[in-house]
Parts: sequence; C-alpha cells; structure tokens
Amino acid sequence: MPISQDRSTAARLRDVAGPDLYRRNPFRVTGLATTAKPAQVRAHRHLLLGALDLGGTVPGDRRLPLPRPPSAQDVRTAFDALERPDHRLVDELFWWWAGPGACGCAPATHEAHDAAVEAHARALDAEADEDLWVDAADAWMDALDLPGFWDHVRHRMGASSDRRMNESTVEGLRTALPQALLAPQVALAAARPVLARLLDTWDVPAALVDDARHTAAAPTSRRIDELVEEVNRLLLDNAHVRAAERVVHLPALADLLDELAPHERYRWSAQQRNRVAVMLNNTAMAVKNSDRHQSVDLLERALSYVVEQSDRSTVQDNLADTPRPAAFGRRRTAEPLPATAVKPLLPTRWPSNLAVSALYVAATTTFVAGFLGAPTWLAVVATVLFSWIPMRVITSNGYRSLVGDLVTLLVGALAFIGGWWAVSALPSDVLGPFWWSAAAFVLVSPFTYALVADWRDRR
Repeated sequence: MPISQDRSTAARLRDVAGPDLYRRNPFRVTGLATTAKPAQVRAHRHLLLGALDLGGTVPGDRRLPLPRPPSAQDVRTAFDALERPDHRLVDELFWWWAGPGACGCAPATHEAHDAAVEAHARALDAEADEDLWVDAADAWMDALDLPGFWDHVRHRMGASSDRRMNESTVEGLRTALPQALLAPQVALAAARPVLARLLDTWDVPAALVDDARHTAAAPTSRRIDELVEEVNRLLLDNAHVRAAERVVHLPALADLLDELAPHERYRWSAQQRNRVAVMLNNTAMAVKNSDRHQSVDLLERALSYVVEQSDRSTVQDNLADTPRPAAFGRRRTAEPLPATAVKPLLPTRWPSNLAVSALYVAATTTFVAGFLGAPTWLAVVATVLFSWIPMRVITSNGYRSLVGDLVTLLVGALAFIGGWWAVSALPSDVLGPFWWSAAAFVLVSPFTYALVADWRDRR
C-alpha cells in the first residue's frame, strides 16, 4: 500500500505542476489555512458552496487573492482535493505555512517557504516580469536549503494520520519537487522564450535544466521536423515553387528553437539548425534555373544557419556558383545574423568591450606583477597568452543578450571614470606594467579575435 500511495502523491505533484500551480491551489481558492482540520474544512465547504448557490462570491486568500474569482466548480474541486491526505500534502507545499505551531519549526523555515510561494505565485500571475522569475528561483532554493523544510513536511504527513504515507513519500516529494518547480516555466516558455533562458537561474542539477529546455523546445523541434519533411516531399515531387514558399518559414522556427535551446549548448539543437540550412540550400538549388534571385537569397539564409563545416563549404560553393543577376543588383538580405556569427569588435558595444578588455589587462597585471611580484615582461607574456579570455566573453551569446545599448554606455562611462581615477591617483611605477601589458594586448587582440571567431564558426 505505501508504494501505491507514493505513486498517488507523485501523480498529484505532476498534475499540479503547471502554469496554474498556485491559481488552482485549494488553499488559495478556499481561503483555508494549510493547518485547517478536517472538521473545519467540512464546515467551510458548506459555508462557501451555500454562498455560491445564493449568488455570492468566494473571498479566497486575503494575502494573495486570485486574479479572477473562482467558479463554483473550482471551489468543489478544491474541497475534493482537500479530502485526500496525499493530495493535500502536495498542495500544502505550495501555500502558506504561516507561523510555526505544533510542528515546532524554526520561524525562519516558514518565512523562507512562504516567501518562495509568494514570489513564485506572483511570477506566474504576471508571467512577463523577468525579475519576478529570478526572485522566485532564488527564494525557492533558499527555502529548500533549510534543514527544517522537510521536517515540516514530515510533521504534516503525520498530522494527516494516513498510515499509507511514510518516509518514502517524503523522499519521493524531495526528489520530484525541483522538476515540478521548473514545470510551469517550461509550459510557458514556447510563448515566452525568455523563460527558457531564465531556467538557468534555478540552482538545480544541470541535467534537470537540460531536460526542461528539451521539453520546452520539443514542440518547436517537431514543427521543424514536419516542415522539413513537407519541403523535402515537395522537392521530390518537383513542386519547386511550393517548396520555396514553405521553406521560408523554417528560419523563424530555427530562431525560436535557438532561444529555447541554444545550438551552441545542445548538440540536438545544432543538428536541427543544420537541417534547416540543408533544406534551404536544397530548395535554393532546385529553383536556381527558374529564379536565380530567390536562389541566392535562400543560399544566404542557409549560410546563416549552417552548423556543420562540411555543409558550410557546400553552401559557400553553391553561393559562389550562383551569382545574382546583374540586372537586379545585389540586395541585402534582411535575415538576422546567425547565433554563431561573431560580431565585429567595434560596433554598438565597443564601450563595454573596451571596459572588459581593460579590466582583463588590469586583473592579469595586478595578479602577475603585483600579487606574485613577477617582473613586467612576465606580466606582458601572461596578458598575451590569455588574451582569448576577454574575446570569448565579448563574443558570447550571454554577453550580447545582457549588454544592450544603455548598458554598454553605462559600463563604458564607469570604466572611463575608473580609469581616469587610476591614472591620476596611482604612481607611474605601479602603472608601468599595465601600460606595457595593454600595448601588447592591443597588438595581439586582432589575431586572438580572429582565432576565437574561427573556433566559434567551427563548433
């Protein structure tokens, strides 16, 4: 019997772990405390359902009211869940524990748990506020780190007097809870891809985050599969015009997939991206004789999405063999750069790029010449040898996504002020190693940048 009860508890956890995790929580719907006794639950049920029958409304939870009043069916479903101890134990995880009572918990345990519930519930109610999602992840991780968290769950399990639940029930919840906490975000990520990136803010095993991203990206990946198969069938049937009409929808799907599961991080995502490039290339070659202008456009798109080096060489050769007709001139494609493309060093982000480089040179020089007491020439050598580090930073997707126009100007301004202070305040003998290292970095940075760019293109 304990095994079947554990499975019922795990099933309940899977059932509630969605965008409505808190909106359908029985305690939020009914306004009952998580410590309410069965007699209190039955009395409150009669009271609320009677009020609803008379046309009244349910006040719900006062601390965090529902965005919309619950229906009579929502209220009945909530009370039904509270009648099952295994379901109720799960639902108590996701609502207020309030002040410690008979459980004997430390007040900090309940406070941390309730803060996590509130932050996560507000994030799900708002959906679009990135800061709320980060706060929710931090709060839940803080709560789960407290040793008394699961002691409270054990106490509540004992208070239910359900002998079918035992220590294995608690261990099952402990194992399944991190994945359940990610599940609402996964469900919303397809419509709000930024939520997939924010999965990384959860301090859970990397495998859980990888599985979550894979789940979030699965519908998009299936759409790519279906469209690739459709275009391939059209090409086999010599329906080249129709194939060209359909294939242009693949790049948008590839971009969405890359937001949900970056191809630089996941091999399976890179394979899907490369499939898109191959299909763009094949369609381009099919329409080459009938519409060379369109063929070149498709090949340029293919070059933006290709991942495998052998396929990149093929697309480049095909593009070289398919010049755009001179009568039409050479149009610039409106497609975005691929995620693997490395942007030039000095476009919009040059102030923050310069700040990163200066910080790197200062840190390397301080460590080698200052902390280790090594001669200046050794600081110069160290700066040159590790000059790829700042290049990796400023060409990474994470850096480019975080550093927008405003941020790069602020960072650049702060770096200029800090640099001016350092030059004015520090003696020349201290600044000497920095100037030599900076000069060496300036000389080697174009070559290092090119090597980093080539490495990224080959991945």
